[in-house]
Amino acid sequence: MNIGVAVANDFDHDGDLDLFVGGRSTPRDYGIAPSSYIYQNDGNGHFKDLAKINSPDIANIGMVTAAVWADVAGNSDKELVVVGEWMSPRVFSYNAGRFVELKTNLEDMFGWWESVAVTDVNGDGKPDLILGNIGENFYLRPTKERPVKLWMADVDGNGDIDKILTSTVEGKDKPVFLKNDLQEQVPGIKKENLKHQDYAKKSIQELFNPEALKQAVVKQFNYPSSCVAINNGNGKFTVQKLPFRAQLSSVDAIHCMDVNNDGFMDLITAGNRSGFLPQLEKLDASYGDVFINNKKGGFTWAGSKQSGLKVDGEVRDIVEVKGKDKDFLLFLRNNDFPKMYRIRSSAR
Repeated sequence: MNIGVAVANDFDHDGDLDLFVGGRSTPRDYGIAPSSYIYQNDGNGHFKDLAKINSPDIANIGMVTAAVWADVAGNSDKELVVVGEWMSPRVFSYNAGRFVELKTNLEDMFGWWESVAVTDVNGDGKPDLILGNIGENFYLRPTKERPVKLWMADVDGNGDIDKILTSTVEGKDKPVFLKNDLQEQVPGIKKENLKHQDYAKKSIQELFNPEALKQAVVKQFNYPSSCVAINNGNGKFTVQKLPFRAQLSSVDAIHCMDVNNDGFMDLITAGNRSGFLPQLEKLDASYGDVFINNKKGGFTWAGSKQSGLKVDGEVRDIVEVKGKDKDFLLFLRNNDFPKMYRIRSSAR
């Protein structure tokens, strides 16, 4: 499988680092949840997968893109926070040899989450979550009332699992892709839908055998915005969307630092994605953004002239590099060389 993330933490307090390894996808089988792992370190280079043994919720959690360890519960231990595509943000706590999920009010926010970072944005001593999503400028713009769904079922009875993407239109689950595209995957629909206008009027329930759809695994996507989840304690978060500028493209990388030396953490974000089918277009409106904290956990876009950033391409990570006299930010990009910016001393 493809791995989305690996993050270390000594969750059993035995003095050595253990690992969470999140599965991103199964090659040639998009949508099927790959395996994820909790590797417990015995201190001698040997690792045991606890997820497979007693934490099935983590072993089959979904298409993981990012994860962090952070004390979001306020109990002095670090919880595991996991995000991914077709997932809501999920939090797990280690207790008595196994991981138990902590219920939060984020559980209905199913996004195409691309990144997560942790910092205290409002100075109350509790770590808050910065959640990078696909953004509001994407071709698909779902809401809780109008979700996008991925249906996985053998709709034509040939023994293969078909994957069909739908959006909610006037209360119906309508296929996202054009007739010719879906017809290549499921040729049987051609006979009953000779004209494109016939196909365009039908929901997935009208196109395929309802009995086959009853057996489908259905994933949903109902929240596209990148946001800040301010930690109120006891699994409760106040969700605030990041400014409009953050919604123009995907947020695949987040770096937290006090840019203006006012004692409050600011955000540096970047992203972009261009691997979609032409119908879905590409996301390339991000050139790296700086968001300044208003000292209450709200953020304002600094502007490209003020920030000095102009990072094109698909950024996947931002790393702060400490130098002898100067500090730098390194932007790591897919299919391109890294790009480095010096942090002005006035900003430090």
